[in-house]
Amino acid sequence: MKKYLFLSLFIFLPLSGQTDTTAWKQYLRLGIVNVDSTNGGFGYFRLNRITTNTFRDLRFFAYGLENNSFIYLRYKSSDKYLSQPKFYRYTITSFRKNTRANVNLQYHFNQGFGYFIKDYNNGLINMELGHAFDTSDYLNATRKTSYLRTGVFWDHDTNYFSSKLEFEHFSQISEVIENRLSRSIYLLELIFPLKSGVFININYEKEDYIGKNQTDAASIILAVQWRGNFKI
Repeated sequence: MKKYLFLSLFIFLPLSGQTDTTAWKQYLRLGIVNVDSTNGGFGYFRLNRITTNTFRDLRFFAYGLENNSFIYLRYKSSDKYLSQPKFYRYTITSFRKNTRANVNLQYHFNQGFGYFIKDYNNGLINMELGHAFDTSDYLNATRKTSYLRTGVFWDHDTNYFSSKLEFEHFSQISEVIENRLSRSIYLLELIFPLKSGVFININYEKEDYIGKNQTDAASIILAVQWRGNFKI
């Protein structure tokens, strides 16, 4: 019961305690997903708020296939250093379950520092470095695996579409007990506007494990996206 209570607090506390009036944005996507030549349904919901010095982001997405499913819940917060605004600190907390990659309900936490490599009119390039750990079977185990996390992220807007390119690498630094869990995650996302607040979203993501006994997971998603303000 305590674990489920913690999960509820994880969802709702980020939405309270906000002191300024900057609006939260909400995003909803519905579409289809393809994993290993198998099609299924896909759903995504996101709340996001950006101010001059802060970033808050809560997202949930899931897909279902004939024999497999994937569920992901994540909250990220980051704050710029006022004396050095090209640097920021971040914290990420997430839960996920991926039957395709043989992942039970996993709790993941990482925190560290980021740097804005280039902030320009049509986009942003930034990188992050931090320490991460996860519990591979959150409901039934307590053993944690630790990683060094690195990431590079590029967002770019054109007159015709927006794009997002992400690379993350988790290098295991704790003792290998059963399997080596070091992995890289690649993401490519294209967003095409249809009309005010409505978009077509194309997304490719791959989770590439270094260990031979782990199963890689890749997906292609085609979805319709709605975007608007969220009022609490």
